[in-house]
Amino acid sequence: MLPSDLLLTRLKKDRIYPDFAPIDAEHLELARGLIEVYHDFSGKRKSEIDDIVAELEQGLDFKRIRGLRTLLERRCSFKSQFIIEPVLARKAVFEAANSRKVTNSKERAEVLEAVAREQNISVTDLEQSLWADHESKLVLSDFLPLNPEELLKLYNLSLAQTLLFKATGMTIAFRGNYKDIFRRIKYLGLMYIQEDGNRIRIEGASALLKLSERYGTSLAKLLPDIVNSDDWAIEAEIVIRRDIPRIYRFILDSASKNLLMAKENEAKTTFDSSVEERFYNAFLASPASKGWEVIREPDAVFTSKGVFIPDFIFKHKALNIERYFEIMGFWTEDYIRRKLSKLRALPFHILVAIDKNLACFNTANFELELNHPVILYTRKVPVGEVVKYLATIEENEIKRQVESLKGVQIELEGDIIAITDIAMRYEVYKEAVRACLNVPDYVVFKEVVVKKEFLREVKDKLISTHSYVDAKRTIDGFGLPNHDEVLAELGFKVKWKGLDIGAATIELSSSL
Repeated sequence: MLPSDLLLTRLKKDRIYPDFAPIDAEHLELARGLIEVYHDFSGKRKSEIDDIVAELEQGLDFKRIRGLRTLLERRCSFKSQFIIEPVLARKAVFEAANSRKVTNSKERAEVLEAVAREQNISVTDLEQSLWADHESKLVLSDFLPLNPEELLKLYNLSLAQTLLFKATGMTIAFRGNYKDIFRRIKYLGLMYIQEDGNRIRIEGASALLKLSERYGTSLAKLLPDIVNSDDWAIEAEIVIRRDIPRIYRFILDSASKNLLMAKENEAKTTFDSSVEERFYNAFLASPASKGWEVIREPDAVFTSKGVFIPDFIFKHKALNIERYFEIMGFWTEDYIRRKLSKLRALPFHILVAIDKNLACFNTANFELELNHPVILYTRKVPVGEVVKYLATIEENEIKRQVESLKGVQIELEGDIIAITDIAMRYEVYKEAVRACLNVPDYVVFKEVVVKKEFLREVKDKLISTHSYVDAKRTIDGFGLPNHDEVLAELGFKVKWKGLDIGAATIELSSSL
């Protein structure tokens, strides 16, 4: 965002537009020149940089230059260079000068020499320290670079944000990036009303007499998250104060996305509470959860009661199963009632964990009336109960798939058939395939189905083998996975002599 006095706009009837900087050769060259000033002047005083930039303003739009410069200076670190603290230096000089009248340069020099001797520094170092904290004396110590196109896009985004300072309300429509936008709306303390589809109305001050830029500033801070969406459009009401305040329409959509700086997505997973974070980490560490992926705050769900963003979604890594999960850990009754209202409006089932120590939860007039599975917890969500719930979901899905395969003649061709291939052919999970396969001429292993006649050939080769290592090599040669599973099926036992695999042997204990 930029200071309001650097805002550049264009008016057309009842509409107002930011005067964006084109991404063309002329403006790219201008941006490159400004970036080079800050890049090349490391260690120079700010006053020297001011002089160079002032020269660039000659004959150009000074508001554009100063807007770009403002953004570049926010990427700079300036520091004071002094031998002694400037405040202490000035205090010592003023106290020394106060004891005598200083009316000329000679007397001034005498005061400085006396103070320098007292501070054990040179007069030059003392004079440098006196006003080292003044803005013009600050020295450029660091600059976070960016390329010319990035600077122009950042400037255009800042220009649009600055125009939104004067907004009384805004309607937005977008696709994607739901959770970031609604988290941001909540963080900024904005109020919204869901309109048709994915249109959201964000209201501002109700009367022009009470207008301030505070609400508009919050709308401006929301813009980068909107721009990060796949498709988006905004329409805001902008009040321009002149003799008589007048409202203009500001319309912008994703067709202008190539002119605007996109906000970088943060890869870090964030949590609303320590309860959610502890559950997330515990679930990932649980061996029983390995078949599931857990995602923090998936996309928003639009309901008749407003927008709902579940805390988590579980996705099965093999089955086409998804289940939402919500943790309710706030304590106010009003919050719980609003949350439950949204949960009741969901068009699907969601697992809900509720802190049973909530004060409102134990009141006589409080009813859940929730048609969703519920887990009650104290202090932390029991991961075991969540995993148990997911395991039931998985089992039910496999049973459903097994039922769908009943009466289906599964065709097997070849000596070795991967169960994954069969599962893909019939669009079911591997467990369902294993449960349904009952073919007399084949043996079902964990990952493959093998013809019995082929297994006899393998057994004949293994009968003359005593070394476990040689047996593994033989089984590999036949293209079979999981040596121990094959050996057990063929009636061989492995005898271990210590931990040395080379000393292990096999012997036949039964016939096929």
